[in-house]
Amino acid sequence: MLEVGYLNLESPIAIICPSNRSFDSNSTPQANGTGGLLMLDDINLDEVPLSTIQTWLGRIETQSSLAFSFNCSKDEPLLEAARFAAKNLFLMELDATEGWDAQRLIMLVEKVKRCGTALSARVSPEMLTADLVIALENMGLDILHLNLRGMNGTGPKVVRKVSDVHGPRIMALGDVGDFEDAKSLLAMGADLVSLRSPDPEFAEWLSQALKEYDHLSGWYNAPKHICSGGDLRGLAFCCPPVKHCPVLGALKRVGMAPDEFVRRKLELAKGTPLEYGEGTCFGSLVWCCKASKPCYLRDAALDRIGLSCRDYMQLKKKLAYQLLNK
Repeated sequence: MLEVGYLNLESPIAIICPSNRSFDSNSTPQANGTGGLLMLDDINLDEVPLSTIQTWLGRIETQSSLAFSFNCSKDEPLLEAARFAAKNLFLMELDATEGWDAQRLIMLVEKVKRCGTALSARVSPEMLTADLVIALENMGLDILHLNLRGMNGTGPKVVRKVSDVHGPRIMALGDVGDFEDAKSLLAMGADLVSLRSPDPEFAEWLSQALKEYDHLSGWYNAPKHICSGGDLRGLAFCCPPVKHCPVLGALKRVGMAPDEFVRRKLELAKGTPLEYGEGTCFGSLVWCCKASKPCYLRDAALDRIGLSCRDYMQLKKKLAYQLLNK
C-alpha cells in the first residue's frame, strides 16, 4: 500500500508503543493494535544501551513493520542504531522534539542516511520552516513525523502547509478519535497517521477501514479540492483557470503560470484515459473533479470509456505528483 525506503507498509496507520524507559529484562512490550507500522517510542540512548533495545525488539510479536524512536546527546550511539536498523530492515526515528536545533537535525539525518536506514524525524510545529523541510528532503529523509497533539483542530492546516513544500513523506501524530479525524489529516497531505497508545480494537478497526477505503477509492489520502482548502495535490482536480478562483493562488504558490498549468495538464493526459471526456465541462477528464463529488457529466464520460471511479482516481493521483514533480 505504501513504500517507505525498504519498507512496504500494509496500512497508513502507525502504532506508537511507549517504552516507559524501564526496559525491564523480564517484561514484554505491549503492542496496542495492528497497523502498518509499530514504533517503540521514547528511547534515550544516553540511558539505555542499544543491546537492551535489541532484546526488547526481539520479543515483539507483530505482523507490522517495526520502528524505534531515539534521542541521544551523542552522535555515535545513534549511528550504531542506524546500522542496526538498516541490517534488520527497521525504520529508525530521530526524536527532535526536545533539545534539538535544526542544524543538528540536518547534520544527523545526513550521517544516518549514509548507514542505509529508512529514516523518520519527529519534530514539533514550532521547529518547522520551509527551509528545514527542503533541507531534510535533500538529505534523504524518508518521513517527517509531525507532533500535532493538543492543537485543537489546527493540525490539518499544519499538514497542508508542510505538504505544499513537497518534502519527505508526512506522518501525522494527532488527536484521532474516529475515521474522519484520520481522514482530515490524510486529505491535507499526510501519508501516515500515528496513534500513541490507542485502544487496540480501535487501532485495528481504523487500519482495516483505511485499507478498505484505499481499495475502493483508489487514493486513500486524496486531497480536498483547492477551492475547498486542499493542498497543492488538488491541482489534479482543477478546471482551467478561466475565471478568478483559488486555483490562481495555488498556481502562484507552486510557481506555475496559468498557461503553463493548462499546457502541462493536457500533455500529461495525452495517451491516458484522462485525455477523453466528451460531454464534460471542458471536454477532457483531466479537468474533472474527484470521484466523491457528484457529477453526472463526469460519470457519463467514465461510463462511455469503461473507466471505473477507482482507476480514475489512481490516474488523478499519478497526475497530481507529476504536476508537482514529486
